Amino acid sequence: MNKDIIELNKNINIVGLHWISRWRVNNGKKDFYVVPFATTYPINIIYHGKSKFKYGQYGIHLGQQDTLTFLGNKNQKILAKFIDCRKYSPTFKSVLSFYITPSSSRTLIIPPGVAHTFHHLENIFTLNSYTLFLPKIDRLFSKDLTWSPNNDVINLPEDINIDDIEGYEPMTEEASDLVYHRIADIQSEGLNKHAFLHSETRKIRLDNGDNVNLRFREKIASNLKILLPLSTILGVEFRQIPTMQTGKESGIVPLTRKSPMYLVEHGDEDYNFDSYGLHLGQEDHLTFLGDPSREITLKLVDMRKGSATLFYEDEITFNPSPNMELVIPCGIAHALFNMGNIITVNRPVIYLNKEKEYIPGHDVIDWEIANKNYQAYNINKIEADLDYYQFIVSKQKEIMKQQPTHHTPKSIVLYDKNNKPIKVLIKEKV
Repeated sequence: MNKDIIELNKNINIVGLHWISRWRVNNGKKDFYVVPFATTYPINIIYHGKSKFKYGQYGIHLGQQDTLTFLGNKNQKILAKFIDCRKYSPTFKSVLSFYITPSSSRTLIIPPGVAHTFHHLENIFTLNSYTLFLPKIDRLFSKDLTWSPNNDVINLPEDINIDDIEGYEPMTEEASDLVYHRIADIQSEGLNKHAFLHSETRKIRLDNGDNVNLRFREKIASNLKILLPLSTILGVEFRQIPTMQTGKESGIVPLTRKSPMYLVEHGDEDYNFDSYGLHLGQEDHLTFLGDPSREITLKLVDMRKGSATLFYEDEITFNPSPNMELVIPCGIAHALFNMGNIITVNRPVIYLNKEKEYIPGHDVIDWEIANKNYQAYNINKIEADLDYYQFIVSKQKEIMKQQPTHHTPKSIVLYDKNNKPIKVLIKEKV
């Protein structure tokens, strides 16, 4: 834990509520970072729109630990408010509030049973790489258990009297890989058919004195529709991502692909790529987070050997949206312009070569935009399976135990005296 995180945690007095630092590597310029999320589990993008935003109530999870990374204007102040509602916690009924400034360098951990709400979230994106918990076996078969995975969120009024909080018992058994992956499958299969806004659960006392949890759901007025740009290059595609709407301008976008994820920050100033990036074994699935009125320009060149659109060039202008992903197949060189204050989230599909190998960090080729002497490349064609993604995650976790020693590598193609291309990897020390 670094000094900044220790300083942030000094004033936190709710047990288990804490910050952790995120491992990230500089991308070659000031405030340019690549931030990996070493997991095959679902991760939610939560967006809040441009209008003034606050939840207006506390939310409590009993089976979910929120793991929140706040992204946006680093000068914006988000008000965070908490109440410890865990019946047997040593800080039960403790109340806490503090301000958060968005940064990819740290992540807030909110344990199950801790009520939380936020103000001033307009223009902010939150990534939630949550942890799930289930009841112990003896509680699972108890007739008194009212909790279920579909009934996990309890809402409390923001002006609740602390003395009125009776206390809750969170789930304690961490879920297995199978649970996360099954949830990912359900979300990817079912969200397109979802007809309701994100539900709210409230505890209601009946006339006979019994307490019951009731779930309230508001029907969606109209399904979100996005005008998707088109490309002339075969396989390049903009897709709408299934989304759970929580309001007119807000929603939750589950990223359910089982590959590891990373985000790239492009700094506060105007930023343009200085060369094309070209992957032979990585199909990018890019989501762009930023001001929806901003215009991003994408330039493409097809360098796939045998492609029907080989050496086609294309240029597309589009706006960032958390509900849309850009799919760039292996072998398509791509460059982006006007990327200042834009964050890209990438949960790619990995393809292996004939030897069933793929070396992360050695896959990209940087091709000068001015170089029109295009090269046709053989691309990897064996799609990686879950075992391979889990292997990649284990390697990432090992690397992330150490501080970064180099900026992200740059790979260029040089030619020998026989005019054969040679790939050279350049790594600059931090």
